[in-house]
Formats: sequence, C-alpha cells, structure tokens
Amino acid sequence: MKKSNLVAVLCTFSAFTLIMPFAANGATEAPKGTDGKTYSMRTTTPLAKSGSVGKGLDKFAELVATKSAGRIKTTTNYSGELGTQREQVEMVHDGSLEVVTTLASGTARYVPQLALFEFPYIYKDEAHLVRVLNALEPEVSRLLAPHNFVAIGGQNMGFRHMLDKKRPIVSVADMKGLKMRGPNPVYVGMFNALGANGTTTDWSEIYGAIQSGVIDGMEASPDMIFSMKFHEVAPYLSKTNHIAACVYYMINKTWLESLPADLRKIVLDSAREAAAYQNDLDNKVQSESLQKMIAGGAKVNEVKDVGEFVKTLETFKASFVKEKGPDWQSLYEKISAVK
Repeated sequence: MKKSNLVAVLCTFSAFTLIMPFAANGATEAPKGTDGKTYSMRTTTPLAKSGSVGKGLDKFAELVATKSAGRIKTTTNYSGELGTQREQVEMVHDGSLEVVTTLASGTARYVPQLALFEFPYIYKDEAHLVRVLNALEPEVSRLLAPHNFVAIGGQNMGFRHMLDKKRPIVSVADMKGLKMRGPNPVYVGMFNALGANGTTTDWSEIYGAIQSGVIDGMEASPDMIFSMKFHEVAPYLSKTNHIAACVYYMINKTWLESLPADLRKIVLDSAREAAAYQNDLDNKVQSESLQKMIAGGAKVNEVKDVGEFVKTLETFKASFVKEKGPDWQSLYEKISAVK
C-alpha cells in the first residue's frame, strides 16, 4: 500500500472512532420517538392561586412538565395577573397563551349557548355536575373548534350562594332592589327574575365594586368567595344553592395539534388527571372555606324555602331557552339528558 493511501485510511479510522462515542451516547441525535424540540405551555386562570381551580392548574402544569421529562416547559398565572377573564381567553384564542380555565363566562362570547352550563337549578349535586361535564366534553370541543379551542377536564367549582352587604336573603322578597353582579346574561336574567337588578362586572373588579357601592353583592361558591376575600366587604352569605359553576381547561387547538402525538397524549391525560384532583379537592374545601368565612365574621344563613326560588325561576328558564332558539334548545336537552 502506498504511503499516501495508508495515511488516508488511518485518518478515516481515527475520525470514525472519535464520532462513534458521541453517536452511541445520542449527542448528535434527537431522542427516539421525539422531534427534539422543546415546547411552552403557558397557563392561566382568572381565579385565585389559593382556590381549588388554582391548585388544580398547578397540578396540571406539574404533571405535564414531569411526564414530558421537560420537553414541555410550563408556566402558571392567576387572578388578574394577565388581565381580565375576557383578555385571558382572547390570549389563548390568539395563541399568546396555551391554556385558560373557563367555560360559560369566558367562551360564551364565541358560542353563546355554553352559558347554559351555569343555568339555575339543573344539577342534583356535585357528582351529577361532573357527569355532565365528562359526557359533554366532546360536544363542547366540537362547538368551540372553529374558534381554536379544545375543552378538556371539566371541573366542579361548587354550588353557589348569594353574598351581599345589605341584608340576609331569607326569601325571594329579600332580593328586591339589590344590585347584584353576575358574569353573563344567564345570571343577569336570573337576578332580574328574582327581583334584583342584575349587572356584569369582571371577576377581578368585584371587590372594589362592592366596596365603592357600584354593586351590593354577587354570588359564588364559598371557596371562590373566600379565596378573593369578598366576604370582607359583603358579610351576608345566604345559602341558595342556585347554580353550580364549572370550568374546563380550554386549550389552544392549533398549539395542541402541533405537538407530537406522545406529547399531545401527555397534555390530554394530565388535564383529566388534574381535573379529577381538583374535583376531589373542591368537595373538601367548600365547607372548609365556609367555616373560615364564619370565623372571619361572615354571617351565614339558610333560605326559608329553596323551592320558592326554584319555582320563581321556572318561567324565566323556559322562556330564556325558547327565545334563544334551536342551538340553545339542543344543548339544553343534551345537558338535561345526563342523569
């Protein structure tokens, strides 16, 4: 062999032996089954970090980060850190964020009939509500798909009660003339039907609105009220159990579909696991939050007859759905069909 050929062979062999350890260790290759990319999942909720939904969001982000082995980097924001609920929903719609917790109050501007999930006196108890959310998840996602959302992981936020700063509400007559905040037209219509004056105010602005007298009160579950300290400015909590509020993880559809299949499954599975965690937690924290409010000076009372409230709202409910048209009637029938 000529000297020049021998040198070429030796150089080639040396280069090969240098490259092989790196290739064996995967330093120059993406992990098997992945695209080698890192993704961001920026999440937010208009609710407080200390509430069950805020804790559920923490769990969701933690599960995704852990199960993806860092391939999805997660962040969480709470309350009004990123703006009002409407602004947070728009950010997910536009792709500035990937996940927001919302439903009737946030996405009904895209699909108005979703407000029916927070309709007065339609759920038997918390377990019934969760069954409805799970059964209707595909339908909600179908309705929101044209608006770039996927709905996953329905969460119960507890039955809601009236909270105001003027007087206890014992009967429907006590509602008369109160300026009460509701998050959407269903609540406003309900308040008006009960004799109050319904209005909308963003969640992050309620405390100041009550304090300044713009509104007399609002309604929410004990944990939601306690987490935002609304009882400090409106001490009368009357247990009407009128609506059970709920949310899904609303995920940006374009982002979700851009993920590799394995990561997409991790996100969806983690959302459902976090929702189950939140639902279990919420059932425990509602009574705890109520007791904490009582200890902090809130005055809590039962209403004389819940049936009076149910009966008073029957005409409103029937006429409201009928006036809204077939899309509303169709969804209402699907919700009502879940036992």
